[in-house]
Parts: sequence; structure tokens; C-alpha cells
Amino acid sequence: MFSKFTSILQHAVEALAPSLPLQEDFVYHWKAITHYYIETSDDKAPVTDTNIPSHLEQMLDILVQEEKERESGETGPCMEYLLHHKILETLYTLGKADCPPGMKQQVLGFYTKLLGRIKQPLLPHINVHRPVQKLIRLCGEVLATPTENEEIQFLCIVCAKLKEDPYLVNFFLELGLI
Repeated sequence: MFSKFTSILQHAVEALAPSLPLQEDFVYHWKAITHYYIETSDDKAPVTDTNIPSHLEQMLDILVQEEKERESGETGPCMEYLLHHKILETLYTLGKADCPPGMKQQVLGFYTKLLGRIKQPLLPHINVHRPVQKLIRLCGEVLATPTENEEIQFLCIVCAKLKEDPYLVNFFLELGLI
């Protein structure tokens, strides 16, 4: 209940406060997520009782807005930050641990929306295809999981991206198995 109130309060402050440059805003939301893990001692509370889902959604919105403001194919500072600081790798680790409970579902949703909403090709980036590959493996570990719908949506968007650019399949082939 308290986290819902703080989330509403945060949105009100964001609406009234002068807007930050996109990158500062993006970094703020990412640091808010990491700050949760540094400060919290109650890792049993579900992720929906935290501000993590709203921070992830804000980060996505910022990335989409940044892409719309840039010329086609140009990577903006927020996307550069995401790639350079290996945010997807960190999110994968948090999703795998499913801490707080429900984090795996949030991570799958973030990846799905990121790959679906961003028009520029992300999969060729090593800091994208490696965590995507790990998340694909994670999807197959447990049958009939509570995140089954999110796993299917994630796998479908990855397949759609591979269908758009078939050469990308090379990033997902494990040569040691062939």
C-alpha cells in the first residue's frame, strides 16, 4: 500500500517538476531500481509492491521517446547507457533470481517491450544478444511456470526479429553443439 502511494506521489512530482534531460531521467530510474537492491532487506515482498515496475516502464518510455527524437539508425545517449552499463545483463540476473518475487515476469516484459517498441536493430549488439540468449535458455528450464505467458510473448518477439533479419540467427547458434 505504501509503495503505491509513493509511486503516485512520484508521478505527481514528475508531472509538476521541470523535466530532466532524457539521459538524466533514464539514469535516475535505473539507479532507483539498483538502490532498491542495496537498501531493502525484505526480498519476500512481491515486485508489484515496489516501484520497480514503474521505473522499468519509465525507462522503456524514455528509450522510445529518445528514438523518436533521433534520426533513423542513430543511437541516443540513453540507449548507449543501457548498452554500455550492461543493464540487460543485470536485469537478466535479477530475473533469474526472481528476487523480489515476480521479477522474472517484469524482466520478460521489459525485454519483450524493448525488442518490440525499439525500431533500430538491437540484437546485433553483444550486450543485447547475450542476455537475450540467456533469457531464452531460462525460459526452457521450468515447465508450466507462472511466467509462461510472458515467456511465450518474449520468444515470439525474438522469433519476429529473427524473421525480419534472418542473419541474426547466427548470434543464437551455439557452435559447440553442431
